[in-house]
Amino acid sequence: MLSKQTKTMANIAGAALVALSVTAMPSAAEEKPGQVTIFTSVSGSSWYGIGAGMAEIFASAGVPSNPELGAGLSNVANVASGQGELGFTMSPAVTVAKRGDAPFGAPVENVAVIAGLSESLMHIIVDAEEGFGSVRDLAGHPFITQRPGSITAVVFEELLSVNDMTTADLDISTGSLTEQRDGLKDRRSDGMVSIASYPSSWGAELATTVPVSFLPISEAEFEALSAEMPTVGRGTIKAGTYKGQDADIPTVTAKMIVVGAADMPDDEAYWIAKTLAENLDSVRALHASYANLTVEDMATVPGGGIHPGAARYYKEVGALKE
Repeated sequence: MLSKQTKTMANIAGAALVALSVTAMPSAAEEKPGQVTIFTSVSGSSWYGIGAGMAEIFASAGVPSNPELGAGLSNVANVASGQGELGFTMSPAVTVAKRGDAPFGAPVENVAVIAGLSESLMHIIVDAEEGFGSVRDLAGHPFITQRPGSITAVVFEELLSVNDMTTADLDISTGSLTEQRDGLKDRRSDGMVSIASYPSSWGAELATTVPVSFLPISEAEFEALSAEMPTVGRGTIKAGTYKGQDADIPTVTAKMIVVGAADMPDDEAYWIAKTLAENLDSVRALHASYANLTVEDMATVPGGGIHPGAARYYKEVGALKE
């Protein structure tokens, strides 16, 4: 028979082995994805560069990662169908996808937000000499929006809709940002619209070249718009941002977001959010608009829709309230 001392020593050794095995096992929250593919934008774009930098962050944390070419709306479809783990898009794209609006052939439900990044503001820039005061005043005037399917075009059409208007009520054309800007400069257009970083270099150029003003979006318009498209936010172009702009301009915002499939395992979404947050200085260095990015910003997205795994991390660090 074992002595009392021998039994005690055996119990201690057994407990130590159990403790060691528990310690050696990674917690569920520490499980990593096998790889991370990030759908971005065209080669040479800021999104592609951000994706390359983000891939380096994941690779340094032990997960092979690479950026892939993409576009805001197709990125949503790609992650929803399992072709990659992450995609960059703008927050209103989630509404477009879940409604099944063009270019989506059917509602896309398998998408969730992993993190929010920078916020862009809608700029509706018009010829100051025309005396426009609201979106309704644009009826019948030449106006250049961005190409169909772009986030700017989608949100602008929704804004027209809440004003009981359609693009047919304007003398509308579409074009690139350069074509929009040149049209306003050459007086071929009375206005243009772009959801852009703030302040925008092209907005500053226009304001110093030709007399322009910025149309406000009223609180009533915003409430009606957000009821239809909850993934837009509220923002302000502060007075003095652009030459000749002497008053605050209330407008709407769209947030650049990182999305993944809604059926991504919670532990993997947790790890991705945690890795980005714990390397926040590196994330901030990826683009000038991220200079003041916080974990709270990452957790705050118009319309919500945060993946449960990412939400668990944000709640643990106090960035997202219960």
